[in-house]
Order: sequence, then C-alpha cells, then structure tokens
Amino acid sequence: MAIPDIVCFWLLLIFGIPSIMCYIFNLYYFLMDRTLRKGLHNHVIILIHFFGLLYMATDFIWFMHYYRNHSALVSSPIFCLIWAWVDYTLPPSITILMAWASVERHILIFHQNLTATSVKCFIFHYFPLILFGIYPSIFYFIMFFVMPCEISYDYSLNICGLFHCSYSQSTLAMWDSIVDLITPGFVIVIFSLLLIGRVWYSKYRMGQQFQWRNYILYTAYTAGLSRDVGVEFFLVTLFFSYFVTLFIPFVSMAALPELRSKMRKIIPSTRRQRNAIAPTITAGARLANQ
Repeated sequence: MAIPDIVCFWLLLIFGIPSIMCYIFNLYYFLMDRTLRKGLHNHVIILIHFFGLLYMATDFIWFMHYYRNHSALVSSPIFCLIWAWVDYTLPPSITILMAWASVERHILIFHQNLTATSVKCFIFHYFPLILFGIYPSIFYFIMFFVMPCEISYDYSLNICGLFHCSYSQSTLAMWDSIVDLITPGFVIVIFSLLLIGRVWYSKYRMGQQFQWRNYILYTAYTAGLSRDVGVEFFLVTLFFSYFVTLFIPFVSMAALPELRSKMRKIIPSTRRQRNAIAPTITAGARLANQ
C-alpha cells in the first residue's frame, strides 16, 4: 500500500527539523572542540555528517516540495540534472564512507603503526577520505552530465524521471550496482562483525568485561544505517530510505560518548535557567497582589 504524498511530506517535515538541528549540533562540536577535531577516528564521522547535512539542506527539501506539490521545485532541465546528481551522489558517499569507517577502525585499533608517520597517515588515513569523498560526485557527474541520456524531462516525477538514466548505460549500471551499492554494504557488515569479534576476544584473554551496548550502538551506526544492507526493505519502499540519512546524527550522538557529554551539559543548564525564571515570576506576582 502506497503512502499518500501528503503523509510523506509531514513525516519528512516532523523528523527533518530535529535531524538538521542535531546535524548542526554534532558538526559544531566536532569542528570547534580541538580534541574531537584532531582525533583521527572522528574525521570520517565529520565527513559523513557534512554530506548528511548537505543532503538534508538540498535533496531532502526538494523531495519535500515534490511530495507537497507533485512537481519539481524548478521546472528546468538544469535543475533536474542537478537534482538527479545530488540524489545519486550524497547517499552513496555516506554509505561508502561508512564502509571505510568500518575498515579504518581496524587500522586505528589494531595497526596503529600504519598511521605512526605523516606519510603513512596520509596514505592510510587522509588519502582514502579524499578518494571516497570525491569519487561518487565524479562518477555520477559523468553519468548525468557527460554520458548521453535520451529521456525527456517529466517535472511531475521525482528527479524529473531521470532515474532511468542510471540504467541507460549497461556498463555504468553494472559498476554502480556492484561497486557503489552492493560492495559497501558487505564491507560494513563483515568488518563490523570482525571488529566486535576481535575486541571481544582480546578482552576475553585479558579477563575484562565486554561492553556490548557500546559496540552494538556503534555497529548500528555503521551497519544498521546503511540503506543497502536492508535490500528488501529498500526495494519495498524508497520513501523510508530518506530516514537513513535523517537518523544518522541521532545514532551518532547515542554511540559517541563525547557528543553525549556535550548534550548533557546543555540540558541541565537549560533546566536551571527555567527553574531560576519560575521563582522570579512567582515572587513578582505575589508582590503585585499585595
């Protein structure tokens, strides 16, 4: 049963606003806090949040307009091409970076010598971030702007019906399916499970207690949030794939203790301000009644 477009619009609006706020909160502390900013393990998370916020500020809003008005935000070929390019670029960028994050955790935990020098750090840390960060944008730019696509624009369809262009070139379609969609999902699941097994075994040998909750949350962050892992769910309804990017900042905050501590510092201060205002108002009202 298809979800009515107006219901899709309100669901995206209700969940989208707090998601954008959480993205901004997380990015602010990742970039402004020197300790968080310098941590190598946080760099890929910062990139994921950057692409996620960019997605929420562009493609997410354009789809909200489509669900509300049943038409593209701007009825022009250039906007349709940009919409298709953004829609195809940002989600795979996030998924591929999540796959690299699941691999890089093994390097940072068990093979720290690979980042011991500036040269090694560039090869095994910064270069993969640069490569996986820009590769999807280049690949899908070629797909939509360079390769010919003889499909007319239909402004009453999402991304103007240009999703057919991704299948017009069999070679590109095969590469896209295997490299950009299937492989990252397998990498995320396999390396996340391997990490849990290696950490559990090392703690077992040292007689330490294994904190299942922390690793389950972090695995959910990299594995559970990949839209390509739940293939059947993604095929049943494309709509709920938007919630993958939408929930990333919330799961990130739940999985990373640094962000949780920042949020705890803000919430008590807000409560104290409210408690301080309430007695002042009450005292003023009593004086006015005397």
